[in-house]
Amino acid sequence: MELADSRRATPDERRNHILDIAYAAFIREGYAGTSMSRIAALLGGSKTTLYNYFDSKKELFVAVTDRECAKLFDEIFVATEIAGDFRDRVHELARRLMGAMLGEEMIAAYRLIVAESGRFPEIGHAMHDIALRRGTQHLAAFFKRAIECGEMREVNPKMAAEQFLDLTSGVLHKLRLWNVMPAIDPERMTAEVDRIASTFLAAFGNDVYSREARKYSGY
Repeated sequence: MELADSRRATPDERRNHILDIAYAAFIREGYAGTSMSRIAALLGGSKTTLYNYFDSKKELFVAVTDRECAKLFDEIFVATEIAGDFRDRVHELARRLMGAMLGEEMIAAYRLIVAESGRFPEIGHAMHDIALRRGTQHLAAFFKRAIECGEMREVNPKMAAEQFLDLTSGVLHKLRLWNVMPAIDPERMTAEVDRIASTFLAAFGNDVYSREARKYSGY
């Protein structure tokens, strides 16, 4: 790895460089089509160097998934720190989550998992443990605070988080995943965010939020 100031790369910088190369290779060539030898060749080094950081392709894939999900969640869950009306925070959270799920990189990752997990269950397990479970935990913590503040009715916050994720991975996500919709229509995105937020608030909001959401959505 070459650095602009010609200094030697640190171990963390070398590890991140490996993850950059591996991520691109997994997306481009699939899990089955990407070998440790191939990644070593793309790095311009030996397999020994690669194995100094990762013992196996599975371990490398898990590390790639972990890093990309961490970056994604950092962007999404900034919404939970926004002050103001709970309705606005739910709308913003839905917008950020859907925006991430409909992005090119996330769609490519979903396609990779669906295509390869039948033959390689370990990558499905990795995505579940790192992405779905972590996302649910983040959302559950957010909803737990909302319940404690009286903004939501008394429900299991984990169940509410799972329902929110189900709503955001609905129609538009499938249309993008199947390439029926190659690009996101901003107006349709806005309408879908409104629908998701209203549906969630109607079901889980306190009496005031629920009543207003049902009026808006026609429930």
